[in-house]
Amino acid sequence: MNKLKTFIVSLISFILQITVFSKIDIFGANINIIIGLVISLSLILGSKSGAYAGLIIGLMEDLMFSKIIGIRALSYFLIGHIVGDERFRFNSDKNTGLILSFAFTIANFIFVSLITYLFKSDMIVIKNYLFLPLLVEAVLNTIIYLVYHFIVKKLMYIPTYRI
Repeated sequence: MNKLKTFIVSLISFILQITVFSKIDIFGANINIIIGLVISLSLILGSKSGAYAGLIIGLMEDLMFSKIIGIRALSYFLIGHIVGDERFRFNSDKNTGLILSFAFTIANFIFVSLITYLFKSDMIVIKNYLFLPLLVEAVLNTIIYLVYHFIVKKLMYIPTYRI
């Protein structure tokens, strides 16, 4: 049942991202709600759910909007895998997710920009987005993470057993 709920939440998030949130421009920054979704799924349900949801959403974004397929998919997959991995032992509380969403927003920008620069050699977009818009996007993504943390906690059934 959690797989179906994860798919529905991911699909609604993808539709909201490409229709509404990609059009909102605050101080030159666009909100990326997919990073908040992937981090909250990875922290609450584990690396497998977050990583594969990020991979599928990233592939759909790349197929629709990018000339280079796989950059966003790889980025979201790595974010989901790193955040939910047992070796890193991140806590599943809100404060950890806030810090991770801020940090991984910046890491996502650096990763996607670096790969895009290697294939296209276009520095103008990177220079225009580097300081204030990137920090604004990171702050907005941390706020979006709080919303997703609440939604995923309420929707997903996480079994607890008493001994």
